[in-house]
Amino acid sequence: MDVGNKKKMENLREVVLNPEALHQLIETLDEKEDYEELIKVYELLLENNPQDINALIELAIIYADNFHNYDKANDYLNQVLNIDPNNAEAYFHKGRIIEKWKEDYEEARNNYLKAIALDNHLVDGYLNLSWLYLEHFNDVNTSYIVIQEGLKYNEDSNLYTQLAYIEYHKYHELAKAQEHLTKAIELDSENDLAYIYLGQIYLDENQFDQAKDTFAKAFSLPNINEVLIHEYSRLLILVYRDIDGAIEVFKKAIEHFPDNVIYYAYLANLYFITGNTYQAKYYLREAENFTIDDQEALLMIGYLKVMMDNDKEGALMYFEKVIELNPTNINALSFIGFYNLVNTKEVDKALEYFKKIASLSHDNLAVHFIIAQIYLQHYNHVQKAIDHLLSVDTSHLDVQEICQLYFLIGNIFEKFERNNHKALEYYEKAYQLKPDKYLEDIINRLYELDKTLIN
Repeated sequence: MDVGNKKKMENLREVVLNPEALHQLIETLDEKEDYEELIKVYELLLENNPQDINALIELAIIYADNFHNYDKANDYLNQVLNIDPNNAEAYFHKGRIIEKWKEDYEEARNNYLKAIALDNHLVDGYLNLSWLYLEHFNDVNTSYIVIQEGLKYNEDSNLYTQLAYIEYHKYHELAKAQEHLTKAIELDSENDLAYIYLGQIYLDENQFDQAKDTFAKAFSLPNINEVLIHEYSRLLILVYRDIDGAIEVFKKAIEHFPDNVIYYAYLANLYFITGNTYQAKYYLREAENFTIDDQEALLMIGYLKVMMDNDKEGALMYFEKVIELNPTNINALSFIGFYNLVNTKEVDKALEYFKKIASLSHDNLAVHFIIAQIYLQHYNHVQKAIDHLLSVDTSHLDVQEICQLYFLIGNIFEKFERNNHKALEYYEKAYQLKPDKYLEDIINRLYELDKTLIN
């Protein structure tokens, strides 16, 4: 150990012996998220007192949550239980680790049950056990009973919020959920999750002004989460057409989540919509600095590269990345298909992309039309165009779309095959499904033409 580090450790030992200085140091390191230094502090505490349960538990939490070293975290918790076999907090954290690390949900449940049996005021124990029943045992009723049991011993905002979540999302009992969310907010006016659920209920009931006010209250709190950002911005844009308000939401989102590229992409898009190309390009460039693995962000940036920069080659890179992440993404497949068709004139490659879209989206009549047009215009292969349209599964189409399909087939027979008889067959099929003056005129014209030819 060099002299500087040795001196640092000596100073740290002095701080550890001073309760006030120790408390201040732990708070400071925690705020800075300097977990390596926190480990040193708790290890020094254990040097002075190997049975310091708080230090052992804190080390377990740090190793599990920040370094994902579940073995080491589990070892510290076992040390706690060797000292105090009835330590509820240790059983709770063992449950968390086993749930996440081993994915042994039975064992995790047993640890949570042991924790709340030892300490019926351990709110997090009830919450984690409730989620375990919901997510891994698909047992809504037991999840609900767990929270009700917790509320017998704890008048707690988070427990009421979880109760309301189950009532709202699982039982669809909106009135009950609303009542319990109101109670949760009374107990903790900064419970952001309670505001979010309440706002979602208002949305379900089309009470948009109440939803907006509720989301605004949640948004004014010190902590905001990404569900709130999504719901609030969506409401502002779709219902109130308040683009400026949505821009402010996403700016605040960046303050809280500076590493989430989607918010930079949203801002670029909204500024572009408002005509502020300077700010739009600023946020687009910021977004491009990220290594992106979010499909929505990649698509948005790709489209903005085309719309703002007219940079189709640059956009192609983003759409190809989408396909790497999800080979069935129809938006990306469409762009790449059109890029190959229009820009590089690689018709064979374009056709493969459109065929892929057709196989993924049976009811997408437009893509079937594009494939038929490629056969007609680029390959001069009328029969393949007709065969493709005849192969379309009409069970996925509505009446209007089936009419359009029959009209397209009829039109190809008429214009490219000069086969009025087959053209009439499909025009009449379309007309029988949905009578139309335009179709009627075409049918009458072909009949008159046939009479003229015969005469």
